Amino acid sequence: MILDTPPARARGLAESIPPSTQKLLSEIGVLDDVERAGFLRGRGNTVWWASADPRVETFGSQAPPSPLGTSVPAGKLRPRHAPPSPSSPLGYQVFRPDFDRVLLDSAASAGASVLTSARVRTVTFADEHATVDYEHEGRRSTVATRLVLDASGRVGVVARRFRRVQPGHRTYALVGVWERERWDLPDETHTVVETFEDGWAWSVPMSATVRHVGVMVGHGEPYRVAIAKTRALRQRLDGAVLKQEWACDASLYSSETYAGPQCLLVGDSGSFIDPLSSFGVKKALASAWLAAVAGHTSLLHADRQMVAREFFSNWERDVYATHLRRSRDFARAAFTAHPSSFWASRADVDVPASTEDEHEIPAGPVRFGMTSPIALQYADEVRFEDRPVVRGREIVLEKAFAGGIRFAQHVDLVTLADIACQSTRVPDLFEAYCQRCSPVPLPSIVGGLSLLVARGILHERA
Repeated sequence: MILDTPPARARGLAESIPPSTQKLLSEIGVLDDVERAGFLRGRGNTVWWASADPRVETFGSQAPPSPLGTSVPAGKLRPRHAPPSPSSPLGYQVFRPDFDRVLLDSAASAGASVLTSARVRTVTFADEHATVDYEHEGRRSTVATRLVLDASGRVGVVARRFRRVQPGHRTYALVGVWERERWDLPDETHTVVETFEDGWAWSVPMSATVRHVGVMVGHGEPYRVAIAKTRALRQRLDGAVLKQEWACDASLYSSETYAGPQCLLVGDSGSFIDPLSSFGVKKALASAWLAAVAGHTSLLHADRQMVAREFFSNWERDVYATHLRRSRDFARAAFTAHPSSFWASRADVDVPASTEDEHEIPAGPVRFGMTSPIALQYADEVRFEDRPVVRGREIVLEKAFAGGIRFAQHVDLVTLADIACQSTRVPDLFEAYCQRCSPVPLPSIVGGLSLLVARGILHERA
């Protein structure tokens, strides 16, 4: 059962969804529904980050990293046979209430019972179940359930009691809806970001003529006063008509815990990442999918309940830590151009340690060539340990190298090592790996081999 309380459309935000989200949408079976909804397709970003000169980034290009070029770590989310990447590198510019409606309708079509305009009053937990007290169409009801997924966002029906506000990241979002006949931008579908002395601003299109423009600041102030502190956006708003404005809290937070015996904290309910990454919607979708997998595993396999909960919790912590680290790095760049207290507090934030087992490919010369023969075997001292991974709709325990080494740049290193010990040429190894696992680029396979040798897991046969 899904108990839904739709937010007021008058305060619905325009939000960017990057092209990489299509793979996740396909995995959960809603990509066709999203495509049919007819959302504006975004072709990239225009960014004024700590610079008076814009950086124009087209999706699919190899531009250097910017605040809009970060992503959610996905090493632990990889199914055995992931769907192929869509050929069109286009994102979506969505009006969140409409996007959420598409997801709810898709859930209903899949068999879920959806109650709209339902308001949850309390959630209480016992040893074996939870009880949800809610109102719907003027009637008060209760439902007993083995598992509650709190996806109530910043409201945090269950999650609020576990919430930790991120120090130094108090942020107010001041938002306006603007309209003009033509916008002076390299591409009318682009998301726009600009830093200034006391914060940063963003703009997401709803159509060729209407844009949502937000200003992220550390204290409350009039919207037009904040807009006047920008340069590039202020110039482009000259002559535009402000149709509506409002303010909301956009401060960062995480949770003490993300999973309990009868509850999982999903998406923005559990944590809220810095909006500058433009990956908030993708993070929420990935969180919901993984929560469904973890919940499914817990309900079917009592012996894996703790493993599933810890897997979900670790993923949530790692996503938050990854984005906090990237936000800090971009804040440090902004601070060089805008030495204000706003950027200073964000540039000096402490980032929690990550448990992510995704490893980096070592830098240096390529060790294996396409034409050179290979003759590899396991080192005698190699040891394995069980680690959780997602396989289909369940979390299972599979072997990893001691220390948790399992993935690198989307390559399954255990599978790669097994195939490498049976291969004599890199092309054959590459073909065999892509047949058994999700296809990856050849350089990632070569890099994975280099990592396995560098870590002493594989070595040349005598």
